[in-house]
Amino acid sequence: MAETRLHKKIFDFVIFSNLFIAGCAVLMIRFTKELFNAPVSFIFIGFVFFSTLASYSVHWYLTDAETEKTANRTFWLSSNKSVHLQFLIVSAVGSAVFLLLEIKNFVWILPAVFLTLLYSAPKIPLLFFLQLKRHIWGKTLLLAAMWTYITNALPLLAEHIAWKEQHWIFVLNRFALIFAICILFDIRDRDYDKTIGVKSIVTLLQARHIKAIFDVAILISILSGIVLYHYFSEIWLVVILVLPSVLTYFIYKRATKTLNDYLFYFTLDGLMALSPILYFAQKIF
Repeated sequence: MAETRLHKKIFDFVIFSNLFIAGCAVLMIRFTKELFNAPVSFIFIGFVFFSTLASYSVHWYLTDAETEKTANRTFWLSSNKSVHLQFLIVSAVGSAVFLLLEIKNFVWILPAVFLTLLYSAPKIPLLFFLQLKRHIWGKTLLLAAMWTYITNALPLLAEHIAWKEQHWIFVLNRFALIFAICILFDIRDRDYDKTIGVKSIVTLLQARHIKAIFDVAILISILSGIVLYHYFSEIWLVVILVLPSVLTYFIYKRATKTLNDYLFYFTLDGLMALSPILYFAQKIF
């Protein structure tokens, strides 16, 4: 029993401290680079790991556990807020160091910084930033665009890869999956977002329209994954690209009826990195 509690504490720490999501970002970048034979830059990977950890640490450090309640995470947050502050300090320093080392690609990194700040700015407890949440439209699109750009487009742009059809189709494939996952997160947060005036697909549209958009995103992800067979001629690659979309589709009903944090912050976040996990697993075994 004591061992089980210890394992749960470790699991909760990895998930709720944002180490898991930062690790997912690194895997997604490695997958993009590997798929298109781009050189691996550990400086670039270090920057993304620390910047992801920093952005999520500030996001959750500024989260009010009394008003933005979740099933488990805000309870953990109320007891471990100092962890986010410590990780924020460490990751901010790490981000700055790796950014200086990667300064040659600053022009490509700048949009990622802008998208990240735009998403997290409304959490900053100053009047100007608090009002942003009422004026920023497309919260769902913004988060999906941020993740897609950082993990799928930026790794190629930073290496000055000449873009071809397969690059655009791959980015579309990943965006459609991430967008569908973001919809599920926003459905969970819909009631809270409505009370503070956040404008997004989920707060503005009726349930049937949201489901239709979700279905279209899943369909685009699946079809674009199939189209990529034309460029890679590997059926197993199509399978690992399509599988997360299929699983996300079947999770919809459960995700819209639960606040279970492990479903969202482990399963759904993990689905973004499932293709990379399966890709590297087949290489090992």
